[in-house]
Amino acid sequence: MSGNKKEDINAAYIAFWKEKNPKLKDIETDGKILSYHNEKINITDVYMQDILRNPNIFYSIDTMESRTLVDIIKVHIYAILLKEKELEEKVRRYQEYDSK
Repeated sequence: MSGNKKEDINAAYIAFWKEKNPKLKDIETDGKILSYHNEKINITDVYMQDILRNPNIFYSIDTMESRTLVDIIKVHIYAILLKEKELEEKVRRYQEYDSK
């Protein structure tokens, strides 16, 4: 592992969290896909360290249940998609305004 690719960093964060919290044992990742039971989540657009910006999550990661962490990651991904869509809309509006 190169140690600096996003996938490697994500995998390292998940491995560290699992080491500190045995309740996360049923989460697996290669840094690209997060697996939880039969659920697979694409995490290539996520920086796991960003999830820890929320102090509630930061202080509870050692005791959190797997389902809770997976749900938090899913919400984080959804928020990223919404922000990207919002940015695209702003750019489109700016381009329309600029062309007039």
